[in-house]
Amino acid sequence: MATKAATARRIVWGRTRRGFNRALDRLEVPMGHGRVATLPHAPILIVGAPRCGSTLLYQLLIRRFDVTYLSNLHCALFGAPSLIELLVGRRLEPPADYESLHGRTRGWAGASECGPYWYRFFRKQPQYVPLGEADRSKLERLRASCAALTLAGDRPVVFKNLLCSLRLRPIADALPEALFVVVRRELADHARSLLAARKRARGSHAEWFSAEPPEIDELRALPPHEAVVEQIRCIEALIERDRRAVGRDRFHDVRYEDLCADVASQLAAIVAFTRDQGTLLSPRADVPASFNAASRPALDAHLEGQLQAYVARLRADGD
Repeated sequence: MATKAATARRIVWGRTRRGFNRALDRLEVPMGHGRVATLPHAPILIVGAPRCGSTLLYQLLIRRFDVTYLSNLHCALFGAPSLIELLVGRRLEPPADYESLHGRTRGWAGASECGPYWYRFFRKQPQYVPLGEADRSKLERLRASCAALTLAGDRPVVFKNLLCSLRLRPIADALPEALFVVVRRELADHARSLLAARKRARGSHAEWFSAEPPEIDELRALPPHEAVVEQIRCIEALIERDRRAVGRDRFHDVRYEDLCADVASQLAAIVAFTRDQGTLLSPRADVPASFNAASRPALDAHLEGQLQAYVARLRADGD
């Protein structure tokens, strides 16, 4: 009985929260709509395939530089995060623990992917949204919301939500000022981490985890070790295709291994990239010099062998 009561309370709270945030959305959008022809600071979006190391980069950027970001507190009011920014934004101190689980962080000031914010503007399924299938009115609302958030903080906004990797063209169209930082990782380690995430989050290596590229139906039919590799490759190919369409000058690449080995040099390269595009990143706090990228999640011997053999075959074929 207690379980049923708790479930009922969660359902009621969820509906109340969604309704409240819908009301906030109607408040926030007029705040930013039409107020600026060009955003005073370029939004910076971190993209890549799941388990690429994007959360670490996100945490480092918001700790090192004086930027606005969607914290867990902002996400609680995802219908109008600009209001949170106006009220407490500069008083939030981004955590320095660099801990996360599948992109989720602890504490109100922790960095949030904030899926509900992005679902204000994009459909849930299919996850891949080409420009021709995007809702034009919602793209206008995205621009208005981003303008309100940028003006509230009066500094660049850094976003990280890897489903944005599947919406690059419409985002770039709505936010022509936006800059994109693409995180990549050595393929075998990347796939190994994604397999471990499947097991941890779904209970099985065979169950799908996270972003669904346009080829999702074909990928679901593959063995787990092939499916995760191809998930990574399809998403990275899609990013590359959209990079060519949007403009290469708006993209910057970061390798996870390089970031872990020398944080300062990789962040300096991002500063130079944004500066060249007219956006300055001012320092906020010190960050660690390096992280350990060598640890690998353990797979059973058979699955590990299958993964290594498949990646080796791709390399031999020049893929």
